[in-house]
Amino acid sequence: MQLSLSLSRSPLESVRDALLCEFGPQRPVARMDPISQLVKSSISGSTPDAVSWAAFLRLRAEFKCWEDLAQASEGRVLEIIHDVTHAQDKARRLPLALRMIEARIGWLSLSHLKTLTVDAARHELQSLPGVGVKVAACVLNFSDLAMRSLVIDTHVQRVAKRIGLVGSGDATHAYHALMDLAPEAWTADDLFELHWLMKRGLGQMLCPHEAPRCGACPLKHDCAKIGVGHSADVLAWRPRG
Repeated sequence: MQLSLSLSRSPLESVRDALLCEFGPQRPVARMDPISQLVKSSISGSTPDAVSWAAFLRLRAEFKCWEDLAQASEGRVLEIIHDVTHAQDKARRLPLALRMIEARIGWLSLSHLKTLTVDAARHELQSLPGVGVKVAACVLNFSDLAMRSLVIDTHVQRVAKRIGLVGSGDATHAYHALMDLAPEAWTADDLFELHWLMKRGLGQMLCPHEAPRCGACPLKHDCAKIGVGHSADVLAWRPRG
């Protein structure tokens, strides 16, 4: 661990506090139902937010209800979400995932997940086609289920590596590592806030893949990879001094 933190506190607390001082509190304004969140998150991977939101709104305008989307052909869905990344795969998997939920539950709903543990709910979601650890966490945390699950996207994973919170590994490894560091007292809203601070604030505004603005970063004094730019994920730690 490279951050010079008090042993009595989780490293995530110090990271959050520093980012809160820079960007202020970030709380969810509104939450969608879990099926709507699943639809939105399933088409969002590797796609700019503006593009995925526009595609989601087109889906919502095209279909009177998500049950109609479940029965739609791949071609019809592809026409609507054509500009998202990996559109053909998503157009095939999304209706199938919705039909699988209907077959399991008897109708199109995920409200029962609230009665499960976070891990059990996440595993059930990840058994659906096209749903990995990120999409599952989005459904659990961003929707009105409001469960304790941290969304790990590419920005969060990148900056978590750069500041020494996680080591090498995939998003699943990063999810478990960061959830292990999250204080038990933190709520779903606290984890939503941490995701926003690490993604929007740190990952997109200050520490993008290339040309990070290290001088403006509130974590710069504790980041051993300061100034290494887009190679920060693969280079060895720099000595400080």
